Amino acid sequence: MSCERFRCEIFVITWIALGGGGIGSQLVADEPKRPLVAEEPEVLFVDEFDGQLSEQWNPVRPDPERFFLNSHPGKLTLVTHHGDIVGDVRKRRAPLAKNLFLIPNPAEGDGDFVVTTCVDSFRPTMKYQQAGLLIYDGDDNYLKFDLESNGSTPGFKHIREQDAFRLYDTDPKIKPADRVWFRLVKRGNVYERAYSTDGKKFEVFGEAVWGDGSPLQVGIIAFNGPREADEIEASFDFFRVRKLTREEREDPAYLQRQKIAGSWNVVKTRASGEDLVEGPISEFRFDGGDVSFVIQGERTEVDFMLDIESEPNGFTMSSLTVGATDPVHGNYELNEDQLVLCLSLPPGTPAPQELESSPGDGRILMTLKRSN
Repeated sequence: MSCERFRCEIFVITWIALGGGGIGSQLVADEPKRPLVAEEPEVLFVDEFDGQLSEQWNPVRPDPERFFLNSHPGKLTLVTHHGDIVGDVRKRRAPLAKNLFLIPNPAEGDGDFVVTTCVDSFRPTMKYQQAGLLIYDGDDNYLKFDLESNGSTPGFKHIREQDAFRLYDTDPKIKPADRVWFRLVKRGNVYERAYSTDGKKFEVFGEAVWGDGSPLQVGIIAFNGPREADEIEASFDFFRVRKLTREEREDPAYLQRQKIAGSWNVVKTRASGEDLVEGPISEFRFDGGDVSFVIQGERTEVDFMLDIESEPNGFTMSSLTVGATDPVHGNYELNEDQLVLCLSLPPGTPAPQELESSPGDGRILMTLKRSN
């Protein structure tokens, strides 16, 4: 066969296979087509505040003089007041916040969900005036994401409290907006927080680990925190809880956490460029956003986060011991049943730029094998 004829036949075969005509076209036409309409996730709960409240609302410490449905029709208006839930409830000096508007978690068991609300014309100017979303197991166990004032400009505050131990995240300040949407996406026990000023394009601030993945209640809040401040209105346009879209379920960091989940044995350790016969950490166990490890014979559990966009991929543990405040930064490489971790020590040291440990660098490089 000549080269020209061979090239011609290859072209014809390829053209038919791609549906260029004849039988090839018919085969392509008969294939099932994917729907062009975007997936509509199942709504688990919604209240549009159209003149009456859903019976599922169960406000904690209700104060009827500070919530209204008729002052701004189509909205639930909460009035901020002197009160707070931050810190150990037994030692708190400020009164407990009222009107924590909550519903029972509508997702089954530890099911994932997206909760969204919109606050209309909220203008906090005095320190700690705040309004936003609340995931709640109790006054000493909750996750809060709100817009609040620092005394001069409004910004976003994210607080996790577990057994009265709390962690803060202060996110960027925003320009005053007529409407602000708040969103929390729950994947296991990891919560992604985001906001929008048009309800369409959301800016993600980050993720954080909280709880066991089975929160009891979700809802909205508005109060003034631990200081006396002017009482102002926060009008909520709606409150909605839904299941995740396919794109949200296939979030790359979430899928990576699932791949890492399970128990791993440390089979090789190198510290500051020196190979150790027996390293200080012997095993890891990853579960959702939590990681436990055996260090010098004792098991410690903290939370961890992945940065899959960095090169190499980033790995951060909230601490090396429970209650410590400095995170441990590092990076990782996952290859099926082998996981390589490189951590910078002491805690608080910036993450290394490579998976290496050299003399005097203070890094610990560990090779892990998955346990059967």
